[in-house]
Amino acid sequence: MKEVLTFLNPSYKLDIIPFIKDRKYALRLPTSKVIEFLNKEKELYALAEADDAKREKPLPKYFEMDKRVRYKVRSGDYLGKIANKYGVRVSDIKRWNRLKTSSLKIGQRLYIYPKRIPRDIAKPKAKKENIVSSSKKKSGKYDVYIVKEGDSLWTIAQKFKGISADDIKKWNNIWSAKGLKPGTKLKIYKS
Repeated sequence: MKEVLTFLNPSYKLDIIPFIKDRKYALRLPTSKVIEFLNKEKELYALAEADDAKREKPLPKYFEMDKRVRYKVRSGDYLGKIANKYGVRVSDIKRWNRLKTSSLKIGQRLYIYPKRIPRDIAKPKAKKENIVSSSKKKSGKYDVYIVKEGDSLWTIAQKFKGISADDIKKWNNIWSAKGLKPGTKLKIYKS
């Protein structure tokens, strides 16, 4: 029977009748089977729905690809960081904004067509008085540590109780270990 249906319906590839909302598709049946089909029509559609429910559904869209975001460059931003945040390439940002170099100015505005929502946009913002975050820059008493030859963020963090390498990065606005050079003064806040 499958071969007969395939022969009568050559437009359906892979033995699948597509479903597109508000569009109808016809299925040609042998005349001898039309009555049998009509008698079992409800059962067949129920079987098709059960099969469809088992299939993996596509993920919901979080961001439409054609939506453009206007991004304002902040202190510490660089093209690689912004590109990573929005799931795009540096070359794309340069092309969209007709940038000849990778240098940015604080306050500069960039157009970005994101492929994903950055975490800080995806999460609803809490009221300022309810925010308690270790990622904010601390204020208060701190020690100054002068980086020595061979130091790493991890080895420096080990010298202070309850301090992590991430804490040192946040407090001193360090984005990469390359920014750690002998003689650099680091603020180490007391916990």
